[in-house]
Amino acid sequence: MKLEVVQDQGRFVAIETDWDDMTALVLDGHPFFSHFWFANYYRDFFAGRPLFVVAVRDDGGRLVGLFPGVLGRRRLAGIPLKEARLIAGEHSHVNRIIVEPGRDDVIEIMLDRLREEGVDLVYIEDIPETSPDGDWWREYCRSRRLPLVVRQVRSSPFIPTSGSFDDYRKILSKKFRELLNNRLNRINRAGGFEIRTFADRTEVDPALADLEAIAAKSWQGDEGSGLFSRPDTDRFYRELIRHAMENGYGAVSVLYFDNKPAAFEFHVMHGATEYCLKAEYSKEFDKVSPGAVLDLELVKRAFDSDTEVYDLLGYADQYKLRWTNSCTRYVRYYIFNRTAAGLAAHALYFGLGDRLRRMKALRKLKRQLEKS
Repeated sequence: MKLEVVQDQGRFVAIETDWDDMTALVLDGHPFFSHFWFANYYRDFFAGRPLFVVAVRDDGGRLVGLFPGVLGRRRLAGIPLKEARLIAGEHSHVNRIIVEPGRDDVIEIMLDRLREEGVDLVYIEDIPETSPDGDWWREYCRSRRLPLVVRQVRSSPFIPTSGSFDDYRKILSKKFRELLNNRLNRINRAGGFEIRTFADRTEVDPALADLEAIAAKSWQGDEGSGLFSRPDTDRFYRELIRHAMENGYGAVSVLYFDNKPAAFEFHVMHGATEYCLKAEYSKEFDKVSPGAVLDLELVKRAFDSDTEVYDLLGYADQYKLRWTNSCTRYVRYYIFNRTAAGLAAHALYFGLGDRLRRMKALRKLKRQLEKS
């Protein structure tokens, strides 16, 4: 096998075809692992960090493993660390090191190369708890006596969409069913609504125009968390929406009230899973709850389609848990190298630090009990 470390932008671009050939074979062409996804994510959210993609090829020159990463600096317990991490963050959803099934030797080669680079910490976030990656890393760390810490980062709700929506609706709480009915009745009494789904390459520009109109008056826009709130998110999502619609794996649904765009959702599809990436609604139409009505109609549509999993992504927010109690647990991995800084950070932050945090939590609980 041959290992290559890709550190310049030109070489990163040059391996696009090989990259996508590999993900087509290993991950059925999942869009969250495409070269396009990582290239755009790096450009918009990690441009200040050195690129460090570890690529492993078999004897025939075919890619069999990828660590799409960057190098950087961080502190744990006040200790400065050299870090290698995946190109991932708040706008990514499902992560992993990309390796052909059964090639544990490739994982070892890539992680050994990261350690040889002198990193103190390999940080990997948002990995599904059931992913086989965890078993690989645990075995790797055991065999090399490396400290490994695993922490749950979030639970992400999803709706299983087998069966009928009418049957599913019956398991929702009575209060939530009444709320949905009230919102639907309210918007219908006010004049009704129309939903249009843009999914064709010729519809990108009109879809983006409607999204911009909604985002300009959304609370997410006011808070700076909207689709177009910052230059980096604006460029990332604008190009992602265009690429997804032009390549048949994404769609934008817009709810119109009084002939004006009032709410939108941007979804990505892969196999039988529909991912709900972004949603916003205009505060101008608060009185008719366009976001909630669009939620309801798209969930109903998922039950009538070939979708088997309607993934709400993100965190287990209360408004999502009204829809479902099914969640995917995601974890982050801290793999510490046996450097002085790595061992010290592990001992202080996760050893002493964990004990101090538990003591602080117990003191807080004691004060609450004393007040009650």
